[in-house]
Amino acid sequence: MRDGSHAGHDGRLTEVLDGLRSLVASDRTGSGELSPREVRAVLSESWSALADALAGDTEAAAILAALQTLAGREAALAQVRDRTRGLADALARLDAAPCAVDDLMELAPQLVTRLGFDRAIFSRIVDGVWVSHSVCVPDDPDWAAEINRVGQEQPQPLVRGLFETEIVRRREARVVTDVQHDARVHRPIADASRSNSYVAAPVLAGDRVVALLHADRYRQNRDTDDVDCEVLTAYANGLALAFSRARAAERLQAVSAAMQAASRDCSDAAAGIGDYTLGSAAGDHGPAVPVRAVQRSVRALLTSREAEILEHMANGRTNAAIAAKLFIAEGTVKQHVKHILRKLGAENRVEAVSMLYRGDDV
Repeated sequence: MRDGSHAGHDGRLTEVLDGLRSLVASDRTGSGELSPREVRAVLSESWSALADALAGDTEAAAILAALQTLAGREAALAQVRDRTRGLADALARLDAAPCAVDDLMELAPQLVTRLGFDRAIFSRIVDGVWVSHSVCVPDDPDWAAEINRVGQEQPQPLVRGLFETEIVRRREARVVTDVQHDARVHRPIADASRSNSYVAAPVLAGDRVVALLHADRYRQNRDTDDVDCEVLTAYANGLALAFSRARAAERLQAVSAAMQAASRDCSDAAAGIGDYTLGSAAGDHGPAVPVRAVQRSVRALLTSREAEILEHMANGRTNAAIAAKLFIAEGTVKQHVKHILRKLGAENRVEAVSMLYRGDDV
């Protein structure tokens, strides 16, 4: 009859074998009954049970230790492979994303969670102040909104001693641990997120840090590490390229709109090349144009573009507002206004507008 210790070992081994069988069955059926944390717990218990069972056999214990080390290294390699695949997927999605800076700022933290992280924050650096912009907690959007609210309502100046100050100064990512007890973190965000460890990486525009990415493994209940730091850095570099491309696209669109507006102005000028008046310019002492005649021919004296601008003036719009409305430069609007006043013989904008109204009434 075996003693109680052997019986205890056998019972524990039986439980471990049952747990391993459930892992194998779950993997084969794809039922997903066990979470990654539960899988790690079963495997850890298995190694511990085998070590206890072989405690009296030195050679077997040594073999077991070696196997355990190899298994740990294999698991680490598997994690690296998973993160690499996640990075490739995230960068591909960045490449396919719309060329709009605002859209990218919203998308940035969402793609971070595809790298194997549980939560992510995208923040802007504005005049030396760190301001949260968007947060992603895939299974808890309300918590994400709360963390983001705290970061926006309590922006953090990049003062000496803060981890993020060093990240911005050195332009290098780093891992931060013991978050809940370290004074060198953004305390309101640390309290709201309850994070214990995170990795943060800078997003560069040239040699300037314009944004920060933060990520952690809160749900997995483990600290971030150096591999996380490298993966997030690679993603931040890809994000910087995406931002650069989006900004260039937006500027090209603005230039295109300005060129189209200039083309329209040239067409209007060409169409009205024969329109002019004599004796109404400032300093000209020739005979004045009869007021009644001006009233009846306000629109006839102006080009279509000038008439359009005069109508905007009548609606109370400033030169800047008119320029924005018509997608032309403010200086172009000023030139049109000068031409309008000259052609109508008006001293100012108010008089020109009154002529338009009186002319419409006739």
